[in-house]
Amino acid sequence: MDTGINTKYQSTAAIVEQVLKQVLGVVVPGISVASLCSYADSLVTAYTHSVHRKETDIERGASYPTTVSVNNIIQNCSPSPSEDTLLQEGDVVKIEVGAHIDGYVASAAHTVVATNRPGAMVEDRRADAISAAYYGSEVASRMVRPGQSPRNLVKALGLVAAGFGCTVAEDTFTCQLDRFVVSGPNTFANRFNPDVPAPDFTFETGEMYTVDCTMSTGPGIARASTIDPAVYQRDVNHQYALKLRTSRALFSEVCKRYSVFPFLMRDIVDANQSLRAGVSECVKSQLLVPFAVTMDKRAGSVVAQFKLTVLCHYSGPIRITRALPMPSNVRSTTVIPDGSEIGQILALDCGQVKLPDLPRLKTPIQQPVPTTQQQQQQQQQPSLSSAMDTS
Repeated sequence: MDTGINTKYQSTAAIVEQVLKQVLGVVVPGISVASLCSYADSLVTAYTHSVHRKETDIERGASYPTTVSVNNIIQNCSPSPSEDTLLQEGDVVKIEVGAHIDGYVASAAHTVVATNRPGAMVEDRRADAISAAYYGSEVASRMVRPGQSPRNLVKALGLVAAGFGCTVAEDTFTCQLDRFVVSGPNTFANRFNPDVPAPDFTFETGEMYTVDCTMSTGPGIARASTIDPAVYQRDVNHQYALKLRTSRALFSEVCKRYSVFPFLMRDIVDANQSLRAGVSECVKSQLLVPFAVTMDKRAGSVVAQFKLTVLCHYSGPIRITRALPMPSNVRSTTVIPDGSEIGQILALDCGQVKLPDLPRLKTPIQQPVPTTQQQQQQQQQPSLSSAMDTS
């Protein structure tokens, strides 16, 4: 890999890791989900503009807006203020962060339990979901090696899930990366589906992938929640002559501000409410694609997620994003035997790119603070998943 490209991947991965650490550090009961998303997005913007400063003409920022998905919500949750909620004691919180510098992408996700009692062990089904997702990501990262088949990776994820009494969640993928590309031609689903042809290729040296390992204690079947989509993306391969003036104005603003990466629609329409009327036609004409907020269809299910970025190197897999440790207060009763098929995969080597130190931000980003118990009672806001379960 070219030295300049490698440096940008390293910087982006270091930013993703730093943002994840800072956001995870403020995940406590009473914190607002929307404030976590906003905090992380602000950090991504600040850090991506603090590196490679001599290259003033390159694009940089989020490769995907930060999402915070709670309990049985699977993915894509970045709630608006009107749909915001507060984390409750014991909530399972999945945080996904993506960034890019000059189109070179790194992405990662981590799961924790929101608690004011860090010494209290989590040993119920939440622990099974978190452990399954964590070890699934560790297994997957070791299987992105030259000559290995994605079929075997999908099979291994299924074995890990079954071992913990879980399932691989629908609509989660291993995505091939390239410059300004987050879902290349060799992207494939991580959940086995007998009705869909299995991927028929092998990993090759030099390929880069993100592996989204998301496990559920339920059936893992995704359905749309009642939370409105917040994340959208342009379909740059589609053209259509918009009829409404507001639609043309909205799409013009989108094209002006964003290239190929997903973005938050509210960042545009909140500044100009008249543009909101143009969203529907842009979506119906397929110029803009909304990312539905999905959840496991079984009420009370727990979904956990770990995500990583990995390079298929001739010597074996090399992680671009560094593995954060599993939460110390999570302990499943299930143990993976060393001699099992999964245990043998976990024993394989997986390299790690050395990440650079990031410069200190000149203007620190204000941390969100939890709402007091009295304020919570006054607001009487249910958790996101509880609100979804009533649908």
